Amino acid sequence: MYSLTCRARRVKCDETRPVCKPCSKKNRPCQWEGPQNKFKLYQPEGTESTSGKATASDAEAGSDTMDVDNMEEREHQSRAASSSRPTDRRNSRPESRSDTQSSATSCQNQHSPPASGDAGPSFAHYSGISRQSSLSNHSTTLLRPQIPQDTRPYSQTPIPLTHDEAVLVHHYTEHLGRWLDCTDATRQFTLGVPEKVKICPVLCHAVLSFAARHCKQDATAEAAYQRCIALLIDRLNEDAASHDETLLCAIVILRFYEQLSVPSNTGSDDEKHLAGTSAILRASQGHHFVDPSAPTLREAAFWVYVRQCLYMATINQQPPNIDFSLQLHPDPASMHDSHPLARLRLETAWANQMTWNLAHVINYCFDHSDAHGERSNRDKRWQQLWDQVDQWAAERPEGFDPIWQGEAGEKGPFPEIWFTTDWHVVSFGFYHFACIMLLTYRPGPKFAVHNSASLSDANHKILEHARKICGACKCSPETVPLSITFCHTIFIWGPLVSNPTERNEIVQLLLDFENNHLWPTTWIINALKKEWGMN
Repeated sequence: MYSLTCRARRVKCDETRPVCKPCSKKNRPCQWEGPQNKFKLYQPEGTESTSGKATASDAEAGSDTMDVDNMEEREHQSRAASSSRPTDRRNSRPESRSDTQSSATSCQNQHSPPASGDAGPSFAHYSGISRQSSLSNHSTTLLRPQIPQDTRPYSQTPIPLTHDEAVLVHHYTEHLGRWLDCTDATRQFTLGVPEKVKICPVLCHAVLSFAARHCKQDATAEAAYQRCIALLIDRLNEDAASHDETLLCAIVILRFYEQLSVPSNTGSDDEKHLAGTSAILRASQGHHFVDPSAPTLREAAFWVYVRQCLYMATINQQPPNIDFSLQLHPDPASMHDSHPLARLRLETAWANQMTWNLAHVINYCFDHSDAHGERSNRDKRWQQLWDQVDQWAAERPEGFDPIWQGEAGEKGPFPEIWFTTDWHVVSFGFYHFACIMLLTYRPGPKFAVHNSASLSDANHKILEHARKICGACKCSPETVPLSITFCHTIFIWGPLVSNPTERNEIVQLLLDFENNHLWPTTWIINALKKEWGMN
């Protein structure tokens, strides 16, 4: 039996254990089928799960590392339908596509919310990986779904897109790939994913559902989503599923679809696809390192997952579901711009370095497991994190600096701050958010009741950092990940804002974000107004 690594890469395996010859030759982690590689039950609605995230016991029973290091770019081969796959995965695509005909009308259609009861069905949570999961057969076999009609089939050769599908893929490339590539200068989700949609139907339907949802084509989005979920469940039966980068990419894309589908007035989020990404990453055993330059699509997906975790961790004020035993390698400071194209890899590494710094900061602030530990340890860790963030700001390439910035004035209460790339401005936002978190959660004696008539020096510093995030956000409205950062950081610094002009501008930024990109912000506005004592 071939190793899982060789099967995933479609290379011949000599079946030598524990490390086969192809993996040894390429210095790849050699994975073999075992109890820890089985996924627990994942099926459509009707089955409740006790946990949507990989628990601590799952992580201990499985692997504490993610196989995201030294994975070469996989060959552009199609996923051939083998004889072992069920025949319903080979179904041909009928010429009639009644549910996608409205796609060609582009993204200008008015949004009509689905009637009650028409909302998309929920799916059971992805479970974490557990070695005990193989002890009973029913826990290691996924239910084979009924593949919806008009689902794109698997094929050894690329299947052309229909006109309506091409319009949506084009919209994804022009507008939505930036959401996933915001710290990746090589733009792998923008440039690489569209190349794969013709041979990978799971990824194709994920892209179509995301793009259609953003274009306010709800019927088309729901149909594509249902097809993607059915195929995804079916594919997770495969032994090498956790090593398939296309499945991982599809799930992080579905996470954005999930977030755009959250009710704007409540903000209730099941986080099912976020938990799914965690389960797949934790099922991939390998090195203890992750490359911040994200040389492969799989590693790029890992960094998307990290950013998605930071959003939910801040809103829920809980530690992010990230494996912090991982270490970044190589260090961005050790990388040299020896080749013109190496600059993109270098800038990606610096952007993800700041992402990783912020992840550690948020974990420190919300992890209360050692809250009763020695004060000196908390102080020491705080200082380490502050120094790391400060060191990043001092050593980052000059290109990360704004091309122009000015003080608040006639154009608004926030400073104007202009950047040239998404990864520069997103890193800028992450840096100031890390400072806000460390200033807010600095260990030391605090008064239980604060004087609302005046702010402390620390609070004034927090607001200065927050104003810079707001100013950059207003100057870069199409850099959606920065607006997402703005949304969840509000829960930290928002209550400190007392200036009516600043409050109105913050509300307007949130309203514009939802109107332009469907990101649910009504519940955030309501929470802010309640905190501010406004009607």
